[in-house]
Amino acid sequence: MQLQVKQLGRLQQAIIGAPEAAEVVLAPQQLETAVAECAARFESVAAFTASLAKQGLSEPGLRSALYDELLCEAILDKVTADLPPLPRQQAYEYYLTHPQQFSRSRLWYLKQILITVNNDYAENSQEVAYRRICQVRELTDSQDFAELALRYSECPSAMEQGLLGWCEEDKLFPQIAAVLPLLQIGEVSAPIETELGFHLVQYNEMKPAKIASFHEAWPLLVQRHNERAKKYLQKQWLSRLLMPEAVLT
Repeated sequence: MQLQVKQLGRLQQAIIGAPEAAEVVLAPQQLETAVAECAARFESVAAFTASLAKQGLSEPGLRSALYDELLCEAILDKVTADLPPLPRQQAYEYYLTHPQQFSRSRLWYLKQILITVNNDYAENSQEVAYRRICQVRELTDSQDFAELALRYSECPSAMEQGLLGWCEEDKLFPQIAAVLPLLQIGEVSAPIETELGFHLVQYNEMKPAKIASFHEAWPLLVQRHNERAKKYLQKQWLSRLLMPEAVLT
């Protein structure tokens, strides 16, 4: 760990000392925002200060470390400011030969109630879990699904009243995906068994499968190109920057 920290420090100092860094200036607000974001992860200022102390840091030390980090990021951004544009014809050929990357299956806006099965415990055996999910299913005829999910579901989504949000069909358990087309909007399924246990599912909206047009895919293709080009150019620049140091050592 100490070696990694030392190597990171040497890399940062090399970047900051590069000729390209001469014209890079950080706005004071950038540093203040970064410090505030760090502090916001803690429940209080005291907890923030205690965490810094535990890591052998003070707030000035943190500011200095964040400043170097932000400055390095800004320098690397400057180095790759003039990215080569993505040729549209090249992008179109990629789009045509990789259709799976621009298509998706149906989307379902789902809620669920899950009763898990763990045969190591009598209270979570398959038989008991099935009995419990059937009891909850009966309650859905007269009670709100969201309230029942909050009360009975053993899925983390219970805290969101059972809401899973938009779910892509081919990423769902196949047992659930097979049932959804048979349901009406708002209808609660019968218990569905998967490797996790027993589910009750309800959907409120469905979006059909779709293949994005090239026009729709173009912004994503440009983004991917820019990310790859930026990473490549930064890697090449760093290699040239560190080459004299590598020769000397």
